[in-house]
Amino acid sequence: MNNNSILLINPDFEPASSGNLSLLVKIGADTFSYAIIDEAEKLVHAVYDEQECESGYQKLTERLKTDAYLKLNYRNVKVATHTPNVIFVPQELYTEAHIEVYSKYFAEASSKNVYVQPTLQQAFNTVFSLPSSVEKVIDENWQANTKLLQNAGLIELASQLKQDSIIIDFTVGSFQFIYLQQQKVAFMQSYEFEDVEELTYYLLLIINQLNINTKETEVKVCGIIHEGDDKWNCISQYFAKTDLLALATNLDTNILDDMPAHYYTSLLALQQCG
Repeated sequence: MNNNSILLINPDFEPASSGNLSLLVKIGADTFSYAIIDEAEKLVHAVYDEQECESGYQKLTERLKTDAYLKLNYRNVKVATHTPNVIFVPQELYTEAHIEVYSKYFAEASSKNVYVQPTLQQAFNTVFSLPSSVEKVIDENWQANTKLLQNAGLIELASQLKQDSIIIDFTVGSFQFIYLQQQKVAFMQSYEFEDVEELTYYLLLIINQLNINTKETEVKVCGIIHEGDDKWNCISQYFAKTDLLALATNLDTNILDDMPAHYYTSLLALQQCG
């Protein structure tokens, strides 16, 4: 492990039992993490997290060469990946027969494969594609896998929020911002920031551009943030309703007892995604 990574593992974990287990992988622009879960026994066996990566894509390739846990044979594998190529299509406007139409709105050229992920209780579909090189690495190492958007777990959690809400997921040097109106994604973007002044700039820019009601909109934060730290105080300065977003789960997460419950919300929430 390096100084930016952590591996938490159940001392009773038997790699030979991996054929009955699930692997959740999340690849951010500057992070890489995974969890090994026994869904039948409702148990989290392992969590690996690495912050401040130069590239989450590159870290995936590196870990596949050195991490024996990633090479095990799993019952199912879900890989959630950041990508600039994503749009949200309301269910009433979605037509599977014309899926190529949606790819015209992608930010950059990518693989020819387009993936569709139903979200928020089927209210809309997330349509996305991945860089072909990343897609190749994923498919070569996990022949049977489900590809998801990086924020898939958080978007799924948003279905539990009944009023207009914001979810912010922090890494050490970036944050994912999701704004939901009437349980639909109105805005989603990723930002890198150096300090609280830059975070403040982005928050004010978003508030003003989207005309967000800062007194009534709930803000749920997770990832690398703590109550009372600079990031928390910055958000609380502008939003009246701020709270931590910890995953409500039936999983036994004893291996995470020494860690803040909201650190791995977005990773473990991938379990809920189809």
